[in-house]
Formats: sequence, structure tokens, C-alpha cells
Amino acid sequence: MLYTGTSGFSYASWKGKFYPPKLSGAQMLAYYAERLNGVELNGSFYRTPPETTLLKWAAQTPASFRFCTKGNRGLTYSAEAFDKVGLARILAERLAPLGERLGPILLQFPPTRQLNIALLDALLSTLGRPVAAEFRHESWFCDDTYRVIRAHQGALVVTDEEKWPRAPRVELGPLAYFRLRRGYTIAALRPWIAEVQSAMAAHDDVHVYFKHDPEAPGLAQRLMQAVTKPPRQPVRDPLSRAG
Repeated sequence: MLYTGTSGFSYASWKGKFYPPKLSGAQMLAYYAERLNGVELNGSFYRTPPETTLLKWAAQTPASFRFCTKGNRGLTYSAEAFDKVGLARILAERLAPLGERLGPILLQFPPTRQLNIALLDALLSTLGRPVAAEFRHESWFCDDTYRVIRAHQGALVVTDEEKWPRAPRVELGPLAYFRLRRGYTIAALRPWIAEVQSAMAAHDDVHVYFKHDPEAPGLAQRLMQAVTKPPRQPVRDPLSRAG
């Protein structure tokens, strides 16, 4: 299954480009979910939405829609003495109202956070659900990291961003996750379409999210159409003899 969308959905600057000019903020998610089937929530990096908001979002989207929430920054950016495991336990409880619509949790590790296998294993164990791990220091790209992610059926995030190292494509389990953070022409998007098609052949679920630019929803739609379009069948000449 391919889930594709953007980082966030509630942007007034998208009116007239993706959203109708007079669409209210309260109607944005339902409109978005009619056209795309996944979103990467930015605000949860700073504060988990309250239960009432999560329930409202769930009610506005079909069962096939997925919310990929950024894990709170305290999980990966805080000092060594901070209780990261305790925060992970709280986060897992607070996200529960999304039910089946909750996709993988995105954990972003800053460039100052180098390889720490014990921390990674503790966070993935406590969150108790698939995690997409984005590392911004190359020390994480090693067999020990892959072993932990594989054991928890998570994903190594492949990020297309100039200032961060790009993770290698490593087949770790049923989940793949891409973050496409640039502006893309049709030609520039073509190699990523091929990447996603390859990932879909090797994974059960593939998530692809574009940066929150006004053009991003259109790029996500274009990618979904290109990847899921059935191959053209050869036209049989009705005058040819059956063989």
C-alpha cells in the first residue's frame, strides 16, 4: 500500500493553489483526505494534539487514511538525563485515539545525537508500534541500527535534503519511508517514482511525504498517479491469427 502526502495540511498559503480560495480551515483536512491518503504531522514534534482533536481528525478521514506523527523532540533532542522512555510511554498513550489511522511514528535524531543503540532500542520497544527513524549523523548507518529497526518492524527513513546525509536503501521489513524535501520538476521527480515503485515491490507499506510548499500536494498526487497507474496492455491486432 502506498501512502503519500505532505508535511502538514493546514496552510492558508495553499488556498487558491490546492485548496479552494474560500475553504475554511475546519474543512481542510476532509478536502485533503479526499485527494491524498497520508499526512506527516509537524506540530506533534512540539506538542501532542489533545484527544478531542485526534478524535475529530479520525472522524474526518476514511479508515484507509494514515497520520504519521513526528515524535516529540524530547525523545531525541533532550539531554542524557531526561526520561526519554517515560516520555515515549506517554506519547504512545496519547496517540491511541487515532486507532487504525495512526501510521508510523517519525523519530528525528539531530546531527548532534550520534549512535546510541540502547536508546534506539528502548524507544522503539516502549512506543510499541512501527517507527520510521530519520538519522542526521552518519554513525547510525550500521548493522547494529538495522538490527534494532528490523526487530521492531520499523523503517530507516530515506530523506532527500541537501544538508542531511542520505540514508542507504536497506530492506529492513514491511515498512519503507521517504521524505522528499526539495522542489521537484517532473524530470527530477522521475527517479523517485522509480525508487518508490521498487520499494513497493519489497514492502507491505510505503510512505512518501513532501515538504510543506504550496506545490507539494500536486507533487504527491502526481507521484501516486504515476506509481499506481496500471501498465498499458499491448493492443492485439484483431486480424492476426491466434497462436
